[in-house]
This record gives sequence, C-alpha cells and structure tokens, in this order.
Amino acid sequence: MTNQLSHSRSPYLLQHANNPVHWQEWSKSILDDAQEQNKLVIISIGYSACHWCHVMEHESFEDEEVAHLMNKDFISIKVDREERPDIDQVYMNAAMLISGRGGWPLNAIALPDGSPIYVGTYFPKSNWMQVLQYFAKMYQQSPEKLIEQAENITNGLQQFEQIPKLDSHQNLNINLLHQQWSSWKLQIDNHYGGRKGAPKFIMPNNYEYLLRYAKSSENVEVKNFIQLTLTKIALGGINDAISGGFMRYSVDEKWHIPHFEKMLYDNSQLISCYAQAYREFRTPLFKDVIYQTTKWLEEEMKAEDGGFYAAIDADSEGVEGKYYVWTWSELKEVLKENLYPFVDYYQCTEYGNWEHGLNHLHSDIELEVYCQKNHLDFLQTVELFQDCKQKLKNKRNERVRPSTDNKRISGWNALLLSAWIQAYWATNDDMFLIDAKELSSFFENKFKNRDGLWHTYNHSTSYIEAFLSDYAPAIQAFIHLYQATFDEKYLLQANQWMQFVTTHFYDEQSKMFYLNMHSADKLVSRPIEIQDNVISSSNAVIARCLWQLGTYFDDNSYKEKSKQMLQNVLKDTQKHPAYYAEWSILLWEQLYPFYEVAFTSPQAKDQLKNLYLEHYLPQVLPIGSDMISSTIPLLKDKKSPYIYVCKDYTCGAPILNSEELLSTLLEK
Repeated sequence: MTNQLSHSRSPYLLQHANNPVHWQEWSKSILDDAQEQNKLVIISIGYSACHWCHVMEHESFEDEEVAHLMNKDFISIKVDREERPDIDQVYMNAAMLISGRGGWPLNAIALPDGSPIYVGTYFPKSNWMQVLQYFAKMYQQSPEKLIEQAENITNGLQQFEQIPKLDSHQNLNINLLHQQWSSWKLQIDNHYGGRKGAPKFIMPNNYEYLLRYAKSSENVEVKNFIQLTLTKIALGGINDAISGGFMRYSVDEKWHIPHFEKMLYDNSQLISCYAQAYREFRTPLFKDVIYQTTKWLEEEMKAEDGGFYAAIDADSEGVEGKYYVWTWSELKEVLKENLYPFVDYYQCTEYGNWEHGLNHLHSDIELEVYCQKNHLDFLQTVELFQDCKQKLKNKRNERVRPSTDNKRISGWNALLLSAWIQAYWATNDDMFLIDAKELSSFFENKFKNRDGLWHTYNHSTSYIEAFLSDYAPAIQAFIHLYQATFDEKYLLQANQWMQFVTTHFYDEQSKMFYLNMHSADKLVSRPIEIQDNVISSSNAVIARCLWQLGTYFDDNSYKEKSKQMLQNVLKDTQKHPAYYAEWSILLWEQLYPFYEVAFTSPQAKDQLKNLYLEHYLPQVLPIGSDMISSTIPLLKDKKSPYIYVCKDYTCGAPILNSEELLSTLLEK
C-alpha cells in the first residue's frame, strides 16, 4: 500500500500526496481493508487553508520516522472536511464527547470499522508519536479494552445525535425573545463588539437575528451593539484593508490580528449581513464593505469557468500571514512621503503592532472621525489612502501568494447567491442582480443533477452527492432570487429541492433532517446538524424555508414541519442564544407572521426594490409573477395593477403605489 492521494480532486488531499505516510482517501473499501488486515485506522481531517494543518504536516506527516510508525501499524485516511462535512461532524462530535474541545487538524484513532477510540486536534511530533505507540501497543496486548472504549464512545455519539421530538408544544410569545436577550447580553463585549474574550469569530447569523429583534422591540441597546460590532469588524485587521476580503477569525478581542485564511462562506454571509444592516442604519462604512468585499471576490475568488473558489490559505512560504504583513522599512519604502497619516490611522509603528516587529493594518475609528480629530480634509485623505493602498497592493502582488483551494462547493456558492440579492436590495445596483443570475446559471449547470444537487465541482467534474448543508442555502438562495425577479421558475426549483430533501433526508422519528442522505454510506453515527456555527445550522435554514414555502404555496404540511422543528430546539434557543441565532430568526418569523405583499403591476419588481431601498422590512414576504397564469395561490383573482397587503391569506383593500404601500406597512 502506498500514498494514493495523487488521484484526488481535493486541493487539501493533494497537498499531502507526497507525504511518506501511505495516505488513503475515505471509502468503504479502505475500511474493509483495515478490517481484513486487523489494523487500527487513523482518520486525519483538515482543510487546505488551515494553518495548524500545515504545521502538523510539516512536523509529522513529512517526517520519515513518524511515517514509519503510521504505515507499520495503521491504515491512514486523509479527509477534506469541506468535501465530507458528514465525516468531519462525526469525529468532531467524538472529540467534544472525549475532551470537550475540537478544531483542525482533527486526528482520530479508530477501530478497523471506523469506530473512534481517541480524537484530538494538533499534536507536536513527539506527542503524536507517543499516541501512535500507545494505541498500537494497546491494540496488540489488550484489544478488548479499546473495543469497549470505542463502544462507549459510539453509544455516546448515537445519543448525542438523538433529537427528541416534543409532542407537547410550548406556547410562543414575545417574552421568549426578551428573555433570550437578557441571557445573551451577559456574554457580549460592549467595548469591541462580538462576544467577550478571544478568539473572536464573526458569526453573521447573530447580527441578522439581532437586527430583527431590534426592529420589533425598538431596543436601542441592541441597535448600538450591532452597529458597534459591525463597525469594529469592518475597521479591524480581520478585514483586509488593502484588497478587501474578511479573514476567518480574530485571535484578539479587538478584531486586530486575524487567523489569516479567507473563506468564501464568511465573506458571503458578511455581505448579506452588512447589506441588511445598511438598509436599517444607512451607515456609509457598511455600504463600502459591500463593494470592497464583492470586488475582492470578483478579483481573487471567481473561477474563469464560473462559480467561486472555497478558500485562500493562511500561509505563504510556510509562514502564517506573511503575504499580508509589513516591516516598517517596507512601509517607508513603498509609501515614501505619504507614510503619514496612513500608518498612524492603521496603527503601524517602527517596532511593529504584531509579533516579530511586523505590522498588520487595522484601525479603531472611522476615517471621517479620524480626519475631524486631526484637522484633515476628509476627501483629500480618502484619495491619499486609496493611492497608498494601491501602492501596497502592487508591492504585495510581488510576493508569493497564498494558495487557493479551487474547488467550488454548492452550499457556499448558494450563500454568495443570497448575498448578491441582499446587496442588490441595499444598493439599487443592478450589477448585483446580474451577478446573481450568472451564478444561478452556473449553479444549475454544474451543481444540479437529475434529481438533486452535487456537493462539489472541480477539474471540470461535479462529484459527491450534496448534503443538507448544500440544499438548505440553495433553497434559500433560489427563494431570494425569486423575490428579486418574480420569476417563478426559481421558486418552483426551490420547492422541488425541498421535496427532494423531505424524501431523502427527513427523519420521521425526530422530525428533523439528517446531514447526509438515507442512501449514503453508513458512518458510526448519523449527524443531525442543529447548532449554528460559523455557518447557520442546516436544519434551522431548512425550517425557515419550509415556513416561507408553506406561505407561498399555502402548504400547511410545510408549516407544521417547521413548527415542530422549532419546538424541538426551543429550550436551547433560550439557553444558548448565540448558537441558535438562525432558529431565533424562525422564532421571530413565527411570532411576527409575514405580511404577504402581492404585487400585480408590470412595475412590481421596481416597486419592491424601491420599498426595500427605503426601509429594512424583514417581515415582508414579497409575492409577484411574470407568468400569465401563476402557480402561487395568493396571486389568483388579484387585479392588476394593484398591490395587496395580506396576512395569513386575508388581504386588505387594493393599493395603487409603493408610497401608499409603505404607509400601510409602517402603520401595522
């Protein structure tokens, strides 16, 4: 047996193709081989942009001594967590059960059938060798102890994945939202935004929910917290000041120094979040973020044949962040007479603002405020800073660029499709709608298969059956695209995928949805994704889509499924609100039922866009059609060119124009 990763499509697995470790890709046949040879299995999970994955590769997996131990006593399997989120979820849950902590690289020692015995994250070389030697010896001398340990962990995993269906329903009321905020605000950082402490992850779904809560409660404290957090994130070093694009998380509480990888999913969700926040607050900085981030995506993440890449690495030349940071002498050389006030605003010093005397650009205040404090002309300073950034960008382009993970993931591209729509509504820029339609065409051409979706596309090939984490954002994105165009084909496609998901992912016992299809290869447990992470819970997104599609098509079965799913997690939304924000949006939507706004005039799309430009109205569910005979029940028997405001399919008097519509909505 030799290293087989050179045959992989995954950029992450290809990074390990020349390791002396005899890596294999995950497959049932590999586990069969392990059982036939009676060897323990190493399951090492990571992703291409992961800094500590690279560190462990260099220290251990490129080392002949370590490779000898792994090859002699183990079958070693490499997994790209982005290609196989189901496998990652199983062993991440095992890590949480064993030690209460997880992360990447994720390294599991398992029985030949894949049942985990021990799971950890990064190991220095000496520690990893000790782990290997201990378990190899234990399996030779006392295999029954490891089998018992694996059985206990597997039982724990299966219990962990059990979601009880609650037959008795708790009444929903507004106090649930107020109680939730009372718990949530104890954990927030009122000085720098986000959660208290470090590291800090961005968690856009938190602020999308809080925007809705602030809207309905008129809670000034919540509004101030959202504005503070989004401002600090936009100004901090987590946002690349030179070319745009957000990094994955901040290692400090001030958002100054990031972990330097850039992920498509973070940036897509942040565009959506800032677009919604801009509609509510009209903060110019938030609009700048939308344009800066989308420009970066077009320049650095868009594939020539369509779609958007997964990630850009944290490392270049084996050093984390090397591409992004500056010595003082470099700044002086590039900026010359324009060194000040640029370096002052971005807190760069002769001694460095990071480790090893290096500088990373970040600020704490908006440029306009800085100019006022320092008696600088704002417009001249903006022009000066743009020139400085272009010079630094040109210089940075001479460096060795971090590698790009060029696979395209359907769920992450769907997140971006939704982002384009949100940006379109926020800015009135038709280019965003053009981008959305272009991405939807790529989506349907490359990710769509006969019945459902593919998870990945790379090397001109679509492969791996899609997961719930793909279908959920895809359904949501096509609902958004319908809302922006009133082209019913997008809504019908969303509904078709929902029917597919209900057939192939739904668990009748728990009334929730599995992460993988019923027909997927069996793992030691079958994950059901409930909690939000840096991406919203796929079950929560599906539940929201069921609620919306149930409203569009007057389908009570969809709505009942959505209600049951929310009831199953309702207690958790109160206990851990920051990790159930997407569920809280659903709770908010069920407490504040949609105004079904039916547009019947030829100017319907423009009327809706004008309405959305003027106000942040998350309680509006827009309905319109470009078809002569619509499939949407609420549009039947509606006269043109009127607008109808309805609630639970009961409609008010016809309205003639968007001004009257806005007045009607604001009165309610």
